[in-house]
Amino acid sequence: MDELENKELEPGVEENTEASANTADEPDELVKELEEIRDMFQEALDSANAQDADEGEFIQELEYDENPADEEEASSQPERPVCECCGEREASDSYGEDYPFCDECRELMKHYPLRISGVISIFCMIAVFALSVFFGYSGIEKSLVILDAQANYRQGKMLTTLDSLYSYISTDKEDSKKASSIIIDSFCRSGYISDAKTYIENIYSDGKISKKHQSIIDKTDAFVATQEATQEIVYDAFRGAEFDYEELAAKLDAVKESFIDEEKGIKYVGALTDYYKAELMELKKISNEEQLGLLQKVMEEDEDGFYLWMYGSSLCEAAAKAGDKELAESYFELLKENNSEDMSAYKAMASYYRFLDTPDADAMIALTEEAEKNARNGDLTYYTILATAYLLKEEGALAYETMQEYMGSSRYTVSDCNLYALCALYSGNAGSYETMKATLENSGFRISPLVEGYKNGEMSLKEVLSDMGGDL
Repeated sequence: MDELENKELEPGVEENTEASANTADEPDELVKELEEIRDMFQEALDSANAQDADEGEFIQELEYDENPADEEEASSQPERPVCECCGEREASDSYGEDYPFCDECRELMKHYPLRISGVISIFCMIAVFALSVFFGYSGIEKSLVILDAQANYRQGKMLTTLDSLYSYISTDKEDSKKASSIIIDSFCRSGYISDAKTYIENIYSDGKISKKHQSIIDKTDAFVATQEATQEIVYDAFRGAEFDYEELAAKLDAVKESFIDEEKGIKYVGALTDYYKAELMELKKISNEEQLGLLQKVMEEDEDGFYLWMYGSSLCEAAAKAGDKELAESYFELLKENNSEDMSAYKAMASYYRFLDTPDADAMIALTEEAEKNARNGDLTYYTILATAYLLKEEGALAYETMQEYMGSSRYTVSDCNLYALCALYSGNAGSYETMKATLENSGFRISPLVEGYKNGEMSLKEVLSDMGGDL
């Protein structure tokens, strides 16, 4: 049938037709002969059309133009190429000079049914995919996991990258090595350096560990050792006990200058000891400028930014509380670049708007909208920013509902418990306040004096929220 669609008149027939056209004395004979030729081809086309109707074939009937004047007018126009579909009509110039199809064929293409050959091709594709799944599903699944992880990694979503690679890293060591660079870097940038060390040791148990990976192991060992050496110094202070800053700072400096093991040559991490000193400054309400200076020193000590996850948000917050918006934003962007899912970065930047002379609650709410777009699935940490903004706007019910949702979906800190208790008191939910108070006491902590001061009428909400540091 395709032959019929593209068939041209026999040369002999064309010559006869032209000869007849040149015989002016026999017009009736010319018409009759052309009609016979038309009827012959139409009959063949109609027959083919009936046979292939189920396949959706459409054949344009041949038409005879009895107006020679139209032919002369058409011959004066620039010739268009023949339609690549039907091979008969001129290609349309309505869609550009190079458009290859005529208007009629274009219209048919919009609703052209599948040919039998097209249906067979689709079934073949499905069969091939089914067989590939049957014989190699594991390989396909791994490839898809890697592609998803790479996409998340490029967006700086370190935690989501690890989530998507969880099933993959549990496979054999050789397969796991293919994703090792992404996995290890995601662990390190999100603060799970001990997991990074364990992962490296597991997949490179043959001893073929690169210098870069060995450096991660060494830095992790030094960090853990420094924690063990300093925890006793800062433990009570971090749990609310009274302390002498100068005394504890001197002890931390002594640790910084010593070694964990002279034979192994593992030196304590100075960035961690100085970071603890900055945290003690915060508890003692020492000026933001001094805290900022010390934290900048921490950043200098951490030359390659390996511990940025530890001190970065404190650095950003210190700049924010010092009123240096430009500096705070620079640290904020650095944190997002390191791990866009680090919600502590958003909480730190929110401090700038919170501690302005006139707090900007709307800017804080806008910040939470950005945080929501980048947060790991299920992470509602930024809700604490939102709840505080609602308190500043004196919308107690919204503040309480926000914290109630957050406390029911995430791990929370002592500060979070105190914020929830404050929201409960402000919105008239005394029962929730008592529950939080008991929860803290059962864990060895206590309600913040700021929250107690508000409950007893000794402080206003504004005074509580604007207190130095603002931490509950």
